[in-house]
Amino acid sequence: MADGPPEKTSNTSSSTLAQNRAALAALGSALREAGAALAATDVDSGQLDRAAALAREITAIVGAKSRPIWELPSVDDMAKGIRFFNPVTGLGSPASPPIVFEDTSTGVEVRTTLDRRFEGPPAHLHGGVAALILDSVLAQAATQADRWGMTAYLNVSYLSALPLEAELVIRSNIVSTSGRKTFVKGTIVLASAPEVVCVEAEALFVEPSAEKRGTYFSQLTDAQGAAQGPGFGSRAAP
Repeated sequence: MADGPPEKTSNTSSSTLAQNRAALAALGSALREAGAALAATDVDSGQLDRAAALAREITAIVGAKSRPIWELPSVDDMAKGIRFFNPVTGLGSPASPPIVFEDTSTGVEVRTTLDRRFEGPPAHLHGGVAALILDSVLAQAATQADRWGMTAYLNVSYLSALPLEAELVIRSNIVSTSGRKTFVKGTIVLASAPEVVCVEAEALFVEPSAEKRGTYFSQLTDAQGAAQGPGFGSRAAP
């Protein structure tokens, strides 16, 4: 599911915003590096105990101040699709690859190499991770066409296992539209064998009705506390 439709941006000063984004991206990158190293580690228990103590220090630092769950992060920009804590694209997320969308004449393309954090079968990508990434890439094709919606269904067919630490190419494009519905399809292939489809998917994204938007997002605010819920999820939103 795409993160969300265009919304109002934060009033945070541009210089402070840029500094916070750069610092958060650097921290996210460091944590991703640590996660990848952990997934491949073979150090002894003493080194692991030391690493655990350092990790708790990090938790204490970043956990000293938290925002409410309904408050949008000040570093995010919904209008530009910038979500720093998204598990697929977020530069500040320790869990993300992160992937970068490239708009094409037919849809969206992503090139990425996934590390051992995403392992399912030994040395291969976890199928659930493939589905998570496909959900985002397919949703982006709809969002790119100004047809943001929430995932109604995502059907994934696994035709071949995907190796880790190999470049993948993920593509998506809109198949058809009907009212608030957008039908999208996509594939994952190895960059080294682009003619062989390893995973394919089809999805339906639906723009929520006004009633459901109210139910889902009525408590949403920006970092200054201004309500963001009204109109959220609507192509008519400001």
